[in-house]
Amino acid sequence: MRARNVMLRFWSVLSTVLSLGLLVFLLAFVFIKAQGVITPNFILTKPAGFPVGSAGGIWPAIAGSLLVTLIAGLSAGILAFFAAVYMVFYCKSLRILLILNLIIQCIAGIPSIVLGLFGYAFLVIKLKLGLSLLASGLTLAIMIFPFIQIRLQKLFQETGKQLLEASASLGVSQAYTIFNLLLPLYRKQILAIVTLASGFAMGAAAPVMLTGCMMNAPVPKSITSPFMSLPYHLYVLIGQGISLEYAYGTAFILMVLVLGLNLLAALPAILRIRGRS
Repeated sequence: MRARNVMLRFWSVLSTVLSLGLLVFLLAFVFIKAQGVITPNFILTKPAGFPVGSAGGIWPAIAGSLLVTLIAGLSAGILAFFAAVYMVFYCKSLRILLILNLIIQCIAGIPSIVLGLFGYAFLVIKLKLGLSLLASGLTLAIMIFPFIQIRLQKLFQETGKQLLEASASLGVSQAYTIFNLLLPLYRKQILAIVTLASGFAMGAAAPVMLTGCMMNAPVPKSITSPFMSLPYHLYVLIGQGISLEYAYGTAFILMVLVLGLNLLAALPAILRIRGRS
């Protein structure tokens, strides 16, 4: 038993070290390749040169990525919250629950390029949203919806039912308990889950390239405007051989933004651990 515990601890530590080491290596490798172009001018100006991007500039792509991620996170978070609430607290039929879980799992397995095609056919063409920030945000929301919903459902199942039963014994309605007790109680965890999923959405290129992303566009002034995104801009720089150095610069900024969202998602857990210690 002692040897087994030692081996388990060894592999746990090794996995952690390898994971952190890989992350540091990737960041360092990309930064070394991009350090010559990462300047305030590169980050804060629009794409320049011909072809577009050959002289740097990624500010519209940064702004577009942040805005489309915000739309995706809000849309998916709200929908996933109500779906999880219904499936945990209101759905009494096991058959319906199994069907809903199967549908959500199927959505999670759809390739991102297929979601992009659906977004183009349904949102852009059928609903006449056009190539826009809104169409791309909703497409990304579909992509990250299962990620959020499954985790919220598990979160509510752990202690939510006990809270609901205790409130019911005091004569408190389900709706009041959910919105005035459950939601404030799990607010930090919900925000962390949505933030983590938003980081996943920010790095996706296939869904946005078919629904609203352009090679060259200004910072969007409304949700109906087309936009630029960092993943698609990176794809263009590499795919068309415009500039490998600026591609590394774009990749580094994208990695920093995604890592920042991941750290933000982990912040509640870090603060909770520090509070206990």
